[in-house]
Amino acid sequence: MQGSFAWGTRSVPALVTVPLPPLQSRVEFVPSSRPGVRAGHGTEKARRAAQLTLRLCRERGLPRPAGGQLRVESAIPSGCGMGSSTADVIATIRAVGHCCSLRLTRGEVSELARRAETASDPLAFGCEPVLFAQRHARVLRHWPRAFPPVHLVGCRLPGGPVETLALDAQGYTPHERRECLRILHLLERCVGDGDARALGEAATRSALLNQTRLPKPALPELLAVSRETGGVGVQVAHSGTVCAVLLDARRPGAAHRAREARTALDSLGLERTVDMIWGGP
Repeated sequence: MQGSFAWGTRSVPALVTVPLPPLQSRVEFVPSSRPGVRAGHGTEKARRAAQLTLRLCRERGLPRPAGGQLRVESAIPSGCGMGSSTADVIATIRAVGHCCSLRLTRGEVSELARRAETASDPLAFGCEPVLFAQRHARVLRHWPRAFPPVHLVGCRLPGGPVETLALDAQGYTPHERRECLRILHLLERCVGDGDARALGEAATRSALLNQTRLPKPALPELLAVSRETGGVGVQVAHSGTVCAVLLDARRPGAAHRAREARTALDSLGLERTVDMIWGGP
């Protein structure tokens, strides 16, 4: 879910993500006396994160190497809205910090990630539900309880990599900001009442709102699959091509309906992604 939300006297872009613990980035930092941070192709943001972390170590008077080598391994597809770059960056900050005995709060990790990426996901907070201003590294809302459990039946739509920063920079109209407020109220209800339908409606409204920014031609078909299989809504990557049908995991017959949704998505020729229960205690 993504939109524009109040932060003090202004509105800023913010999002709620769907962290997927099985999909991870692993980073090894090998310190070196040779100045500079070296990394493989496609890991420029992780390299910047390492440089920023080493600089912070210097500012705090901690012993640190002159440079080092990053080894990044990721199971997360890139460019499709699954947070691959933020996962690389967060893992890098933690790896370099561990090497230098640098202790960081989750907020400090998020700020370093923002400086490395310009906009980043709230992966430093793990699976805790937060409304996060991705361009300011600030938590606007922290929910004390988990979202109700939903079964995610995911797919990937056709299309190439998406430039996240270009999408994040687009402004929201007053009408769209009012819709974002309604979405936030639905999230409050879903946590307070443990209401999976409210979560599904919030995700669906956000997906529809996103159609003016990154249109997904298959969205009507995804909504039809959700209706026909008893889903509570759909979730989309607002800066990517991955989507999922959401089903209330606590409702009797949820596993059977998830299989029906998977069959329906397969019949549309959509590439499979996740198939798992997310949320809950």
